[in-house]
Amino acid sequence: MNVLSKNEQFTSYPPLRRYIFNHSLLIILICSSVSVIMIIAIWFASGITPKLIHVNYDSIASARQMNTSWNAIKHPEEHQEKSPEIWMELFTQALTFAEGNITEAGERQIVRNIRNVWDLQKGKPHEFKSESFKHMENYLADLIAVNENGMFRLAAESNALSRQALVVGCCFFLLSIFLTLYLADNLAIKIVTPLKDLAETLRRKPVPGSKLKLPQPTSLETSILTQEFSRLWERLSELQKLNLEEIFSQGKKLEAILASVEDAILVLDNEERIVLYNSGIKMLVGMDFKNMLGQRWSDLSTSSDNYLKLRNLLKPNISSDQTVELQFGNRSRIFSGRTKSFFGEKGEQIGRLYLLHDITEIKQRERLKAEFIGILSHELKTPLQSLGTASELLLDRRSKMSDEEKMLIETIHEDVGRIKGVANEFVQVGLVDLHSLKLKMERLPISELITQWVQPFQVLARDKNVKVEIIKEGSQIIFGQIDAVKFPWAISNLVANAIRVSPTKSTVTIHLTDRERRVDIEVRDEGPGVPDNIQKKMFDPYFQGGSEQSGFLGLGLTVTKEVVEAHDGRIDYFPRNPNGAIFRISLPMPQQF
Repeated sequence: MNVLSKNEQFTSYPPLRRYIFNHSLLIILICSSVSVIMIIAIWFASGITPKLIHVNYDSIASARQMNTSWNAIKHPEEHQEKSPEIWMELFTQALTFAEGNITEAGERQIVRNIRNVWDLQKGKPHEFKSESFKHMENYLADLIAVNENGMFRLAAESNALSRQALVVGCCFFLLSIFLTLYLADNLAIKIVTPLKDLAETLRRKPVPGSKLKLPQPTSLETSILTQEFSRLWERLSELQKLNLEEIFSQGKKLEAILASVEDAILVLDNEERIVLYNSGIKMLVGMDFKNMLGQRWSDLSTSSDNYLKLRNLLKPNISSDQTVELQFGNRSRIFSGRTKSFFGEKGEQIGRLYLLHDITEIKQRERLKAEFIGILSHELKTPLQSLGTASELLLDRRSKMSDEEKMLIETIHEDVGRIKGVANEFVQVGLVDLHSLKLKMERLPISELITQWVQPFQVLARDKNVKVEIIKEGSQIIFGQIDAVKFPWAISNLVANAIRVSPTKSTVTIHLTDRERRVDIEVRDEGPGVPDNIQKKMFDPYFQGGSEQSGFLGLGLTVTKEVVEAHDGRIDYFPRNPNGAIFRISLPMPQQF
């Protein structure tokens, strides 16, 4: 189908937007018509009748005026507030108004009779006959009665007209509601029916490759929608007929990828049947691929020792620290096992993957490391014990020494004790990962303890002619949540390094403050600083950056960083202008008690 024929097909259907607009316009027109009719009915019922009643009321008022004027003319002694001429003028005006305000049947004859009597008597106001007076009073009473009856009649007709207008308005209102509901239902059917038919077609789940029976479109939009559905269905059918050779090729690629993985991989379904594995499992179990696929993992026909060990190891509840020793070739190898579940689209488990990783070299390194730490611990123990004994003997004789010698001996004794503690902790650090340091956290006054931590380095600083200065800012007493034994390592390492690299007659500053809910400790020196090319590596273990003054085995900054991070803190380096280095330790503010 070319583009022109598609466009011609689309234009043969009306747009759904136009259909909705036309029906909405028709609904608005019906509502507007009902509103106009109701307004006209209300106006007609409430506006015309009061006007007619007002005309009758005016006629009654003029008749009463004539009656009053007639009595005043007949008996002027009783109505001296006006002259007879004025009363005659008032009678004439009222009669003229009544002649021009005829509204009721018979009213015109009564007014004509009043005119006849008036024309006979108006020139002789003092010669009223009793017969004429009685006729005039009767005519005026008749005029009032006629207009009063007319008012009552008009009021009754007004009520009847109002009821009729109400009934007609209600009928039009009900009719408009019915038409509106009909049009709205027709509009909803027009919109929903094609979508419902499409949904019913898809709910039947037709087989890809079969012809898709779509409903007949009724609008431009549904025509476009059915065309797109047909096009997508054709593409889905084409994908269903994907070349089997391509699938086989992808399978070969997957096998090649699995074969290149050094770890042994095994995939089982929910019934523990083997659905996938690589050459690592094959070599460990000692079976061919074709003899393993589809079989239950626990029922393989082999008596291999490796298989029996793996069958006991590879369980759904296997932990990451479980290991097994297997024969791989002519050597014994150590493997650790891990597992991961696979889930379907609905969240149900459909299989499980097992991964065997060779950790033989890792275990050997751990063994060599433990041996090295054991030898180092043994070699440090004897000289430290001798130094401790010697310092204690010297302390016993300090009464015969000068003050300077006493300070030196006390410093040596404290340093020996400190080195013993550091050596013991060093052995622990070597035996476990630095990240697993166990801390005994306490809320301690760092501002009071920092002087004790720095005191052992005063002798070294004096020998190098370097001044060590402590500056405290912020709270009067600055507390920190720290380990009383391990946290001083970080301060000692930074201060020792700062004194070691500081030139003669320079100052090493320890700046302590608490701000922004952090406790900051800065160690500033005036040395050469850390070159840019080694700043990113200076915290790595055993890294010395080509300098023999970087610390024992390059562990100083590493231990400092790990200790600080174990306290949920961080350490940062900043160059100092014009020269020097700044190491800043930031700790979280301890909780208040």
